[in-house]
Amino acid sequence: MNLKSINISPMKLSNKLKISKLSSLFVLTLFLFFISNSGFAQDAEKGEKVFKANCAACHKLDKKLVGPALNGIAERWEENSSIENMYAWIKNSQEYVKASGDPYAKGLVAEFNGSVMTAQAVSDEDIDNLLAYIAAGPAVAVVVEGTGVQEVVVEAEPSNWYWWVIAGLLLVVIFAVSGVSRELKNASLDEDGEPMMEGETFVQSTRRWLWKNFNMVFFFGFVLLIGTLTLGFGGLNQIGVFENYKPDQPIKYSHKLHAGTLGIECKYCHNSVEKSKTAGIPTVNVCMNCHKGVSEGKEYGTTEIQKIYDAAGFDPNTLEYSGETEPIRWTKVHNLPDHVYFNHSQHVKVGGLDCKQCHGDMTKETVARVMTTEDLNAVEDNKIKFTRPTLTMGWCLECHGKKEIDIKSAAKGSYYNEIHKRLLTDKETYQKYKEDGKVTVAELGGWECAKCHY
Repeated sequence: MNLKSINISPMKLSNKLKISKLSSLFVLTLFLFFISNSGFAQDAEKGEKVFKANCAACHKLDKKLVGPALNGIAERWEENSSIENMYAWIKNSQEYVKASGDPYAKGLVAEFNGSVMTAQAVSDEDIDNLLAYIAAGPAVAVVVEGTGVQEVVVEAEPSNWYWWVIAGLLLVVIFAVSGVSRELKNASLDEDGEPMMEGETFVQSTRRWLWKNFNMVFFFGFVLLIGTLTLGFGGLNQIGVFENYKPDQPIKYSHKLHAGTLGIECKYCHNSVEKSKTAGIPTVNVCMNCHKGVSEGKEYGTTEIQKIYDAAGFDPNTLEYSGETEPIRWTKVHNLPDHVYFNHSQHVKVGGLDCKQCHGDMTKETVARVMTTEDLNAVEDNKIKFTRPTLTMGWCLECHGKKEIDIKSAAKGSYYNEIHKRLLTDKETYQKYKEDGKVTVAELGGWECAKCHY
């Protein structure tokens, strides 16, 4: 079959092929742009989890801690050793130093007094994600002098300036494709002896093309609108969500040691939890009950315990108090909006909730953090399985809707006894609540707005 048999001239065919190639290139570029943008964000997000789970105890992004600052780690290894060696070092630094004798690795060990990292159970993909998170930007330290405000670490958002550059380049491509398309169209019209398009602007040609392809434009526009609204509402749902928030504290306290290994009851340190709105931050006096005799820890030696002595004005050598104290400025972890009322005593004393129903299994944690929904659902004794993010209104309503109350139990105190007495005087309401054989917090008014907002 030749070109003449299908009645298409070689020039027209060439023009159409060029237009088709340019259009395909443009669509492919857009596709790669969106895919790579979302992929980068996902990698950085996964890398943040790797950092918090494996690195945060010994490393900061912007300054030395127990180990070196992580900013620029890939560049340093590439310059002094190699990226492949860095991966081996992260996975098992001790074995790597023995096997390779890498001078750069040996220098790191010497710089930090002969200490090496513990072996990390991470894959190459985990390290890739970690590097993406590190590249997204350092933590920003904020210290307000003279105000008693403790250092706060805020994770920087990934920089997206280069995506704006790519978007600008795409606009240039659009204009270029439009100009080439118009020239090719004129060439085709000229070959057919038809009048060429003269003086048509980009806006005019775009409008003409949109009207010509109205059905396709309407369909893709509708899909784009729905997608944008979905992403927008998804973003709004993340406002006020602070799961996994774990700020640095002035003392490297370990719940895993105190509540786990030593078996100290939560209420011993947070002793106002059954009689106050707040659980209370343990006073230095509570700490000194034990640490007057325990002056050295297994992990940090005397460094961290000395901070307690400074706060109490205590000299461990003479066993005397000087009266010169230095307050410990703890950073609050579980923050609720100002318009929300929450009372620990109502939930712990009256409701009989165990601490781990809201705070998770702290026997596996160091300093406190806001547990995720998955963390809470993993606690064996928690009968309520959550679907909403921790510390959100949906999370509270979900608990109130599922938590059952034994209103006949005298052990719950006079509050439930009074509720039970009132229900008995209204048989119709009582039977309505007992249809499913249980009474929930919501049925006792736990979903009334004024219970938490007033």
